[in-house]
Amino acid sequence: MTQVAAPATVRWRLGGGTRKSVLVLHIASAGAWLGVDVVMGVLIFTALLSDDPATRALSYRALELVAVGPLLACGLVSLLTGVVLGLGSRWGLVRYWWVAAKLVLNLVLTGLVLVALAPEVTAHADQARQFEAGLPALLEVGQLIFPPIVSPTALLVALVLAVFKPWGRVRQGR
Repeated sequence: MTQVAAPATVRWRLGGGTRKSVLVLHIASAGAWLGVDVVMGVLIFTALLSDDPATRALSYRALELVAVGPLLACGLVSLLTGVVLGLGSRWGLVRYWWVAAKLVLNLVLTGLVLVALAPEVTAHADQARQFEAGLPALLEVGQLIFPPIVSPTALLVALVLAVFKPWGRVRQGR
């Protein structure tokens, strides 16, 4: 009687140099993401703390230039490199809880840029244009106060997860 061997699962792995290059890009994109968050925070808190409507308007117009596009680019590069690292290393994408948590954080934050931040920034930039045209405009910070608090906090949580690697493996059923 001949036994048929179970097909071996071929697992793709990144080579050492490629892995390090992707890891550097992953870390750099996360660092840039944090940097854009800091710039966004400076602009939003400048508008919040300023009594001058022209300064508020200028902050909102600058925010339109530096927030959504760069944050989306950083989030997508971080997501792509994270997926490549997960698939090409022993950590996997959902093999360990800390990797899965980082993936969820990235997806949520990148999604929030599109569905929450972009419309809010556009609305505030429109208010700034109304003010600059001499029309009445609110120029209040409103919901913009949350992104420069939530995003850096979540990114720092992701950093802690990457360094300490808590919680172990995700259990898989047989």
